[in-house]
Amino acid sequence: MAMTGSNNTDGKFKSVFEAKVAAFEKKRGMVPGGSKVLVACSGGPDSMALLHWLITNKGLETESALSIGVACVDHSLRPESKAELRMVKQYAADYGLAFYPLVIDAGVEAKASGESVETVSRRLRYEFFRKICRSEGYEYIVTAHHENDQAETILAHLIRGSGTAGLQGMQVLAGDIWRPFLGVTKNDILGYVKESGLPFALDATNDEPIYMRNRLRLEVLPLLQQFNPNIVAVLARLGEHVSADETYLTAETERRFNELCSVFKKAADGTPYLELKRHEVASLPDALFYRLWRYIFGLFDTGNTFSSAHVEELRQVIKGQKRKLFMCSQVKVAAQYDIIQIGRLVVTDLITHRFQVTGLRALSWSGPAEEPMPLQTGENLLIPRYLAPKGPVIRHRQPGDRIVLRRRDGRIWGHKKLKDWLIDCKVATEERDALWFVCGDKVVFQTVKPKTTTIVWDEQTTEYWACSIEEEK
Repeated sequence: MAMTGSNNTDGKFKSVFEAKVAAFEKKRGMVPGGSKVLVACSGGPDSMALLHWLITNKGLETESALSIGVACVDHSLRPESKAELRMVKQYAADYGLAFYPLVIDAGVEAKASGESVETVSRRLRYEFFRKICRSEGYEYIVTAHHENDQAETILAHLIRGSGTAGLQGMQVLAGDIWRPFLGVTKNDILGYVKESGLPFALDATNDEPIYMRNRLRLEVLPLLQQFNPNIVAVLARLGEHVSADETYLTAETERRFNELCSVFKKAADGTPYLELKRHEVASLPDALFYRLWRYIFGLFDTGNTFSSAHVEELRQVIKGQKRKLFMCSQVKVAAQYDIIQIGRLVVTDLITHRFQVTGLRALSWSGPAEEPMPLQTGENLLIPRYLAPKGPVIRHRQPGDRIVLRRRDGRIWGHKKLKDWLIDCKVATEERDALWFVCGDKVVFQTVKPKTTTIVWDEQTTEYWACSIEEEK
């Protein structure tokens, strides 16, 4: 539904709003003057306010003026979306700005990829934005996330069991993303839009508690405001404090890593590995112990699969408590005497092991699941029940097997013939039949890796199996 502000010429609210954004910029930073920026504009009040603010405050003819382009995506989810795209196009044209439209059918794309509508919409949006940036030379994507969005993000991360990194929330500058409105509230933006007389559209689905974000905004935050009316500001301030701590601890982690082992060595077969002194790692404070290992696993490009759940397992290896080997996300950590070696896991490490499924537990919950429920201590596998009606099994490959393709967070996005996948992974022919796989009904989830947490989830189902995959004694 399209609307227009009152065009109040008093300007007092606009002045206060712009001063508030400027103060936040001074405190938290902004993109360099003269940058070329692409504004992600949906036509809603937040992004229309962002576009107007950029034009009137950052697009003036000065040496530090920003070069502004506008991108708008029609997801084809509502009848009004076509008119909203035209509205944004006209507004960009009124100011002589380059306009980049994209029309997708998010519903069709979601069915094809196996992702939720929300997930596929966001992925395709940012793929489009970055494609435009590459082809047209834009340096930053500007989004209209504000303080209320920040509070929702931090609260969502807290509910999901995020570590302190997640409690930072969104950053003002994160790679190629710039969020200049994180210091203003939704009400601030609405007042600015109305006083500026800006056209905007309202998405009625934002008022429906059908997604986790909507439920946090419509149900949880209003409840928390009964205990503290300033809960939005409190959560945003928490994010700032945690961000400052994380910045320091990240730098300290890198410094300690360089002290302990800054250079990769090479094994006889040419495989790179790192070497640490066991006693030096064991003496690290808890805050640095976890961060050091997360940093090391990041050097091996393992994605986001290393988590706090692995910390205690690593402690057992470091302290020599029964275990001398830890494997996770294609990385192997082995301890012998006072030496710890970290290197890539090779296929032959897995062939001689035998595995079993233990502690099988059925999970079910109501409502849409934006993220899977967390596993309990000791569990390392979560899979949809419809892919393994009788539970997961450990076996070698069989004719007709197809492997589930997952994104880094575990979301299913497709399937592939297992044979083709093994070829793509360059697994030697003689080793393929010896590999062990976690399987369902003619579906392969992945190769078995000892003590590796495997998450396979589909937002369209609420029925899962949780269990542990262990080496046979």
